[in-house]
Amino acid sequence: MALEKETKEADIKAAIEKIVGGRRINVWTVGTTDNVDLRREAHGRPTIWHYWHADSEQIAKNVETYFQGKGMKKFAGATGENAHNVYITW
Repeated sequence: MALEKETKEADIKAAIEKIVGGRRINVWTVGTTDNVDLRREAHGRPTIWHYWHADSEQIAKNVETYFQGKGMKKFAGATGENAHNVYITW
């Protein structure tokens, strides 16, 4: 599990693009959460797991929507209030 240091929307998007590399984007899942540990458990504790603590919940949602638009899967599940964390997993 890797907490990445970027917090701004453009920086998070750039970091995700670098990790994913534009290849097989459809195998990746993107989501937002207020509790990274619980969400990772819900995914079955994957070994490929990156997350960022965005400056705001809106930034996290913007990043999630952006990558869903590019073909990433969305994880269906409830998140709590203040879901400032955005994550990707494979």
